[in-house]
Parts: sequence; structure tokens; C-alpha cells
Amino acid sequence: MPPKSKVSKEDVLNAAFQITKNEGFKYVNARSVAKALNCSTMPIFRVYDNMEALNNELIDKIYDYYRDFTNSYIKGKDELLEVSYAYVEFARIEKNLFYTIYVSDISESRTLNETIHSDYNQSIIHKMMKQYDISYDKAVAIFRDVRFYTHGIASQVLVDRTILDEDEVLQLIKQVIDKFRS
Repeated sequence: MPPKSKVSKEDVLNAAFQITKNEGFKYVNARSVAKALNCSTMPIFRVYDNMEALNNELIDKIYDYYRDFTNSYIKGKDELLEVSYAYVEFARIEKNLFYTIYVSDISESRTLNETIHSDYNQSIIHKMMKQYDISYDKAVAIFRDVRFYTHGIASQVLVDRTILDEDEVLQLIKQVIDKFRS
């Protein structure tokens, strides 16, 4: 009986995640993961059929990490503000991960309707209805507009094009929410 592999699926996924986080997704390949694990490429393909299967799980792991990151910013006072601010901070702090899931073409494209109707975003929209005492349609419109506005800020922060500190980001997002609510 051949010896049991010492490299688990979790090890491979974590190595790919760390490469993405530290260097960028474009550097994730069988050789770089094997090098990070100090092994040949064989153990990688024992636990994954191919790199596409690893990449799919990697994207899921990055989204899970993003949700955990974002949830740490949510205090329940103004969820749209808190989530939007967290989005920009994710771009600032986790540049390679943000780029991978929100800028690169590695993640599948979604329509605006799919984005708005995701379970995660629907949860925010329903909380907005209560927090702002507004209709569903108004909450969707504000969410949509603030999301695009915030992505613009995050994109500028991501590439260090515009230097904004945390207070400036919060102020910009607060102001736009107030404008869209009126």
C-alpha cells in the first residue's frame, strides 16, 4: 500500500489562498502551490482533479474571508454604511484578494439583478428598510447607487490613486447615503 499523502486538500487550498493574498491570484499555479507546500505537484492533483477545481474552491474561500472581514465591521447601527466602509477597507488592507474577486475576470460576472438579489445583499436591503424607514424599492435603489459609488472609492484606494484616510472614506459614504435617501 502506498504511503498516505501528508498534504491534505485543506493544505493545498490554504497555500493557494496565501499565495493569492500575498502575491496575487495570477501567481497561483501547481508549481507555486507545490513550492509553498514543499512538495511536488503530485499531492495537489491527488486532492484536486485540476487547477480549475482548486481555483473554484479558492474563490469561495476568498468570498468567505471577505464576508468574515465585512461582518467584523457591522455593528448594526447603519448596515449599509458599515458594509460599504468595510468594502473599501478590504480594498485597502487585502489588495490582492479584493482585486481577485472584484476586479479580475476570475470570478463569474453577475447581472445587477443577480447582485441585488443575492441572499447577502437582500439581507442588507431588508435591514435598510427598517433602519431608514423606507420602501423596498427605495432601499434597492439606494443600495445599488451606494454600491457603485463605493466601488469607485475602493478602486481608487486599491491602486493608491486617491489617498483617503478612514475618516474621509466614512464621511464620503455617509454623505452619499444621505443624498440618495433624500
